[in-house]
Amino acid sequence: MDKWLRLLVTIASFLGIIALVACVVRLLGLIPHTLVLFSLGMLFAYAIDPLVEWLRKTRIGQGGKVAGREMSVAVVMLGLVAIIGGIVYGLSGFLFHQLGLVEHGFPEYRDKLMSRAADADAFFRMRHIHFSISDSIQHPPPQLAAVGERVGQQVLPIVGHFVGTVAESAIVLLIALYFLIYCHEMREKFNSILPPDMRVRANAWQDDCNRILGGFVRGQLLIALLVGAAAAVGCLAMGIHLWLIIGLVVVAAALIPVFGPYIGIIPALIAAIIGPTHFHSPIVAAIVVIIYFVIINEIGSKVLYPKLVGEALGLHAVLVLFVLFAGLEIGGVLGVLFAAPLTALVGVTVVHLYRLWQDLPDAPVVSHAAAKIPAAAAVEKAVDRV
Repeated sequence: MDKWLRLLVTIASFLGIIALVACVVRLLGLIPHTLVLFSLGMLFAYAIDPLVEWLRKTRIGQGGKVAGREMSVAVVMLGLVAIIGGIVYGLSGFLFHQLGLVEHGFPEYRDKLMSRAADADAFFRMRHIHFSISDSIQHPPPQLAAVGERVGQQVLPIVGHFVGTVAESAIVLLIALYFLIYCHEMREKFNSILPPDMRVRANAWQDDCNRILGGFVRGQLLIALLVGAAAAVGCLAMGIHLWLIIGLVVVAAALIPVFGPYIGIIPALIAAIIGPTHFHSPIVAAIVVIIYFVIINEIGSKVLYPKLVGEALGLHAVLVLFVLFAGLEIGGVLGVLFAAPLTALVGVTVVHLYRLWQDLPDAPVVSHAAAKIPAAAAVEKAVDRV
């Protein structure tokens, strides 16, 4: 009888969580700007929390030179602000110069692109290939135009909020400071009101959520920075004048898991075609750009992603690809960004609810190093113990 009562409690808890999340999402949709601020602050806090914990647990911290978590947070934040400020100061001149090139040379770039497209069309006609790149650029297919319009409608508001939030970076840093300093205290106060048995299970579930979100944010951000830096350096070596802008575009695109980095090849390919580059032929330049970007993107998706993000999520690459396309269809750009971590969170939540139903001892599903036990494997282990 107790087993079926626990099943009723488990189902009710799961449905309650879904209803609570739905209500929270509906309410947060009324305050998008505030949501962006707090989301950026929370993600920033997740990204640097390991640095704070490392500094707090080092000999320096134990020796009294770094007094507690608050001082550790202050030291890490000041260090990151100094590093980021130095990088921005060093690259700002290149960025403004390249933005000026784009602004003043846009008509020339457009004419060169159409000229290259006309040359390609002539090449196709000589080989009796009935396809026109010029017509496709000037009159895109209705399906492609609809997709572009949909993505534009979703991306432009996000970019607008992001640009506005950059000017409010002090508020984002303040929110991150509050998260870093008071998150443990808020968690302890919440868990203290729970019964002892539920407190243990809540702690295990919260540990899994923290490791999944933290691993995803830090891993995806590190991959984006590495791939973007490699793209910028490669374009600079090829003589592409807009190398920094391309690198920044690749960083933003690489935040989308798995296939995001391939989006960054589009501006690099256009810049290589319209020139100038170190290559005498735009075709050679385009081929080299494609090969180079495929290499760095394959390294990012096949080597870095499984190690830095895949293990934190505990999801198979095929499942990640499926949920990304599902997220795109359901929620557009935001759905793509958050589909993988939300799927991982649902997986570990199901595992913990199953253990609650079977009255099994609970413990974090995700290891401290990484999510080495996928959610499916954890369910199988729980079933074997019944």
